[in-house]
Amino acid sequence: MLVTKKSTSLFAKNEAGGKGYNLYLMSQAGVPVPEWVVFGKRYFNDFLDTQNLRFRISTIVDQVMAGTLSPAQAEKDILAIFDSTAATQFLSESLDQALAQLNNASVFSVRSSAADEDSVSHSFAGQLSSFLYVSGKEDILNFIKKCWASAFSERALVYRQENGIDLKKISVSVVLQRMLDPDKSGVLFTCDPVAKNLQHFVVSSVYGVGEGLVSGALDADSFWLNATTGALDKKEIVEKSEQMKKSSSGHCQLLPVDETLKNAPSLTDAELHDLYKWGMKIQNAYYRPQDIEWAIQDGKLYILQTRPVTNLESDLVGYPNLWDNSNIIESYGGLTSPLSFSFALRNYKAVYVQFCEVLGVPSEIIKDMDSYLAYMLGSINGRVYYNLFNWYKLVGVLPGFKQNREFMETMMGVSESLTDEIANRIKPHPSWDTPAGKFRKMITGFNFIKYHFTIQKVVDDFLVTFHRDYDKYRAMPLKRMRGDQLIQVYAEVERNMLGRWKAPIINDFLCMVHFGLLKKLTNKWLSELDSTIQNDLLAGEGGLESAEPTKALLRLASVASKTPGLRALIETTDPKEGLEALNQSPYENFYHLVLDYLDKYGFRCMSEMKLEEIDLLTDPSYLFVCLKNYLKAGKVEIHDDAHEKSLRAQAEAKVAGHLTGFRQKMYFWVLKHARKAVKNRENTRFARTRIYGIARTIFQAIGEDLASLNALENPRDIFWLTIEEVFGIYNGTLPAYNLNNLVQLRKKEYDGFTEDTDPRIMTRGAAYWNNTFVKPVEEAPLDPNATYDLKGLPCCPGVLEGVVKVILNPGDNLDLNGEILVTARTDPGWVPLYPAISGLLVERGSLLSHSAIVAREMGIPAVVSIPNLTKTLKTGMRIRMDGKAGTIEILSE
Repeated sequence: MLVTKKSTSLFAKNEAGGKGYNLYLMSQAGVPVPEWVVFGKRYFNDFLDTQNLRFRISTIVDQVMAGTLSPAQAEKDILAIFDSTAATQFLSESLDQALAQLNNASVFSVRSSAADEDSVSHSFAGQLSSFLYVSGKEDILNFIKKCWASAFSERALVYRQENGIDLKKISVSVVLQRMLDPDKSGVLFTCDPVAKNLQHFVVSSVYGVGEGLVSGALDADSFWLNATTGALDKKEIVEKSEQMKKSSSGHCQLLPVDETLKNAPSLTDAELHDLYKWGMKIQNAYYRPQDIEWAIQDGKLYILQTRPVTNLESDLVGYPNLWDNSNIIESYGGLTSPLSFSFALRNYKAVYVQFCEVLGVPSEIIKDMDSYLAYMLGSINGRVYYNLFNWYKLVGVLPGFKQNREFMETMMGVSESLTDEIANRIKPHPSWDTPAGKFRKMITGFNFIKYHFTIQKVVDDFLVTFHRDYDKYRAMPLKRMRGDQLIQVYAEVERNMLGRWKAPIINDFLCMVHFGLLKKLTNKWLSELDSTIQNDLLAGEGGLESAEPTKALLRLASVASKTPGLRALIETTDPKEGLEALNQSPYENFYHLVLDYLDKYGFRCMSEMKLEEIDLLTDPSYLFVCLKNYLKAGKVEIHDDAHEKSLRAQAEAKVAGHLTGFRQKMYFWVLKHARKAVKNRENTRFARTRIYGIARTIFQAIGEDLASLNALENPRDIFWLTIEEVFGIYNGTLPAYNLNNLVQLRKKEYDGFTEDTDPRIMTRGAAYWNNTFVKPVEEAPLDPNATYDLKGLPCCPGVLEGVVKVILNPGDNLDLNGEILVTARTDPGWVPLYPAISGLLVERGSLLSHSAIVAREMGIPAVVSIPNLTKTLKTGMRIRMDGKAGTIEILSE
């Protein structure tokens, strides 16, 4: 059965291969495509099943895989097999049907279409053969076989080997299409593949058939169309002395262009508009930038094929996410374990759902917000980031989005603000802009204002309840409990403690508003005062619970300093043995003071938001390091904050002397609330640290339980799992449960996350592919007076020195070993040479030819369209080439 435009989508997708299926999709969308049929992969497989061909070819492929036969010889041997084997009756009869369906057209193109499964994830552009201007049934049959055989060409076999593609799963379909005799043809990119942006559609155009452009044999006119309006923004018209037209069956020839057309634009405004219209429609159908081959015959535009643009280094159209770790790096610096990240992600969602609830946001709207509340954080190369777009959307539930956005940026300390244009695109759910939504926002705003006046009582009540629950859970024998019991305990902690987090999160937003407003008023009204005035005003507040562990430690040091023997014991003992040394010492009272400290503050550790960090309960050596430091430095007294209070009083006096009337009252009102919110924020965050301490103990104990079951090799491997996976172990929801393999896989991946990522990252589409996490170091600008011997169009950046190897024909010496390849032109058949070269210089062609695109895809420094290249450079010369500037300097001959 043939694939036609009337076939079912499932049949066409399974049989037609990539190129054929695209023709099917375009036809379904009403795109003007020349009539076609596809001989699906069943015809290829049917042919291999005759006369023992599959076995004979498999034997040759085995030799290639074993390294006993070169791909070049394999190509010759397999081509001979295909040429010497007659077409099957099945193929011959189907061709008769195809010719009838194509309205008995007399001239055709015969094109290969990769159809094996691996072709979906690999670009076979230029790897398989196509034949133009084919006439007569026998020629069509022969060229179909040649298309099949091209799957085993040297370049295709090498490509498959280099990309790890199974050589025994090759499958090829063949497209038979009415051949046009176009007046002009070319390529349309619905992006700018060189500038790598979406601002323009780029059209390349030649006279005659497009093979001249694709192969690089002909220079092309180039047109840049505004992607939004289709207007012509720029054009480059070249001299077009030749065109490629029909020759004998299966071949083309170069013919001269009429003198009146040589230097004229090859496309009219109307034709450019038509191309823009269809390019926009095709891109919208495929949802990504397209590389479209087209032709114009007798004034009518035809689309020959389309494919995604493959050489782009980044996704240009995917949904954007903006990541920033300017602030959160303080809590999650460097690599963060999967358990810590997933724990934080889960709790951020829970907390901000509560925030919406307490502001009176209806439950159905909160459900609609799930798409961003569930993803407030991201993990990029093992590092935690804020997903800023989602934070901006959350802020939008309150009135005054623009102002609150600025306050949030101040609070988070993000490195740069969003432009208003982008910020307006990321407002929350559209329902907020309806009349009901605007009324709802007024209600949330009123509820938020209400908390300005009640927040202290709310926070105080929260802390009372929190400490009651905290004392309950920390008194439990968590380290001795079974894993399934611990899961139940964690569920209670999540419900009773994290599930009652409304006070801290409301206070955080109050802090954001008041701190941001204080900064704004300070900049606006107090710009003439010292730049540190705001810091001085916030100093000396006191009452910070998070300072208590340090004060308690200083008190311990003060006690130790008064007993010479105890002081000497602390100063001379290895901190790792400090606790046991005290236990065996005569200083029993001090030992119990340390135990009391550990009981009260043992959850603390450096990077304490990370569950994988080792706390004082697990290893108290850090406590003894601190004590030793205090004793040696003589710092054993609790800090006197008199100086800070003095600074604060002086700053208040300056403000009072500078502001009067309403401004003074307003400023001090904002200052009062900012101080209160900052203090409450610190105290409630210390409560969060305590919960993390309980969670750390629970998950460490679960790790011990799993290690006892041999589910994990090491108890600390628990931190390489996500929290959902830990739950799944005990709730029976894991799709696979070889935890040790999973742990090893993640450890190996994290080993590769050695390079620090940028503090702000923009990704599109799939976050981990085709996005850059570390910006390349920009090269210093070139000296405009620099001398060079040749100059062309830059294609792929890179500066290198090397020896030239000139190759003009396939019959030349093709030995390469890292030389810079110099040639008059290339076609996709030269691609297998690329891995052996360090750079590429081409005299003819355009930036949009396939050879140039493949060079960019492979990262090979390249310059194209270099006048007099092959006349100037000779094999053995040493040169310096700059792929970014497009220059070549001869160093020695």
